[in-house]
Amino acid sequence: MESNLLKYINDLPVIPEVATKVINLAEDGLDISFKELENIIKIDPGLTTKILKIANSALYARQKEIESLQKAITLLGFKNIKSLVLLVIAAKFFQKEKHTEFYQLFWKHSIITSFMAKTLMIKCNRIEISELAFIAGLLHNIGRAVLFKSDPEKYIQAVEQSENNQSWIEEFEEKLFGTNHREIGAALFKKWNFPETFIDVALEHDSLNITSPHKTLIIFITIAGLITEKLGFGIYSPAKDELLNTLLLHTPFSKKDIEYYEKHFLENLKKDLLFQECQDLFGIKE
Repeated sequence: MESNLLKYINDLPVIPEVATKVINLAEDGLDISFKELENIIKIDPGLTTKILKIANSALYARQKEIESLQKAITLLGFKNIKSLVLLVIAAKFFQKEKHTEFYQLFWKHSIITSFMAKTLMIKCNRIEISELAFIAGLLHNIGRAVLFKSDPEKYIQAVEQSENNQSWIEEFEEKLFGTNHREIGAALFKKWNFPETFIDVALEHDSLNITSPHKTLIIFITIAGLITEKLGFGIYSPAKDELLNTLLLHTPFSKKDIEYYEKHFLENLKKDLLFQECQDLFGIKE
């Protein structure tokens, strides 16, 4: 199994050092962290430009244009800037394939899941980890993108078999690749020296057998991902109903709450200017 994992992740480009530095920045001692964050970002002119563009978008509009990175960080806040940096970097990954049908759906699912996960966390008064949920939700399925990149035709086969059999994609990934996207995602984050949280989310999402200390986060990201699939962005099968209903027991949410998100979340999200920025970043077409 280890050799299968290495085979798929060793050919990938190394994630920019800036991402690893940003994601590992401590959130205590914010005065120091703010300065560190500014110093990390300003090394990359392209990244700086993107962050300033977002800061000056209507979502964060101020009477005067924000021209300095320091001002942008102050206005948007430390956690928001961390999220935006990782969004920009994630958008550059798999850049060549971004207009394929697979990647369009992959990033749509990932982005909607990230906004959904953050919303669910805020609704439950877990604001302190809502930005973490946002980024972990964005990246939770990264292993699928890796497997597609390694052999697009074979991976589309796995997707089609999963759809035709109304069954979990992991089953067909295992048959065709000898591994699955959850194991690949966890191995990739280990290679990139990401915090344990991201490794655990990649490995244990869509599962009832959660052993991670970050169980609450994993449950909320799984629920967010399942609702996103029910909205038409991914493969939702009746087999997933049991998982969703069981995980809901660990949250304050009811089936009626989920029905509300199914009916209204996407409609409201499309009006969100940060969501519109994300679509633009990832080259997503309506």
